[in-house]
Amino acid sequence: MDFEHETINSNKDISVKFQYFKDNGSEISKHWHRSLEIIYLITGKLEVNINGVDYSLNENDIIVINTLEIHSTICKYGNTAIVLQVPYQFCENYIDNISTTKFICNPTITDEKKILSINNLKEILFSFYNIYNKKELGYILKINSLIFNLLFILVNKLSIKDKKFDTNKSDKYLSRLDLIIEHVENHYSEYITLNSAAHELYLSPEYFSRFFKKYIGTTFLKYLNNIRLEHAYIELVNTDTNISQIIERNGFTNYKTFMKLFRAKYNCSPNEKRKQIRNNNN
Repeated sequence: MDFEHETINSNKDISVKFQYFKDNGSEISKHWHRSLEIIYLITGKLEVNINGVDYSLNENDIIVINTLEIHSTICKYGNTAIVLQVPYQFCENYIDNISTTKFICNPTITDEKKILSINNLKEILFSFYNIYNKKELGYILKINSLIFNLLFILVNKLSIKDKKFDTNKSDKYLSRLDLIIEHVENHYSEYITLNSAAHELYLSPEYFSRFFKKYIGTTFLKYLNNIRLEHAYIELVNTDTNISQIIERNGFTNYKTFMKLFRAKYNCSPNEKRKQIRNNNN
């Protein structure tokens, strides 16, 4: 779960994907998609990593994730959020040079004019939520107007043109990464080595290792253990399954290794993390 491609399906009645999330604690590993994604945190906290840069979202914070940007999220203690994902093809139809357009919207922005624009985005998302929940006669007309209004603000107030940020060029590498990640995601609970993974993808171990380190930023073994750890974390905080069973069925063969990796990442033991989540929910 650490760098996979995600296919975004729109809601059946509108041309975007819109969701209201209540999360009791989760970790969504590094992945990518062609949709433009906006996360608006209503309550709680959320940690977001975009292309290796960490952002801490608190209540009333908003962040934009550009198409093909590699990102992950960690919700440690629960939150609620509005998430809007606009398909790339929709953006391409209405935004000139979208492949080299990058939107800048995150909690670190201090420019007063940009903050006003960001506040406008929040108002639009709240309106979107209320209108979509009620679904009164003609609601789709209003929803479409809000989508275009939101994109207009992003394009005119919160965007830059950057030839280095070319989604068309990024596709070539991400397609290859997609094959690698899909293989690992399907077999993380089994015995995997760098050599066996490279062989399955018809790549030499040397090339596989270099390519992996260059574009994912870590070694294959660390990546594999991180995937296993994240799957174990989700099972830990959402079930009452025995910890030894969780360790075994998520691909770990050594109890001490799992405990060491878990404590290094979450600064506590699995039992302590389970208690934290339950106390927070209570």
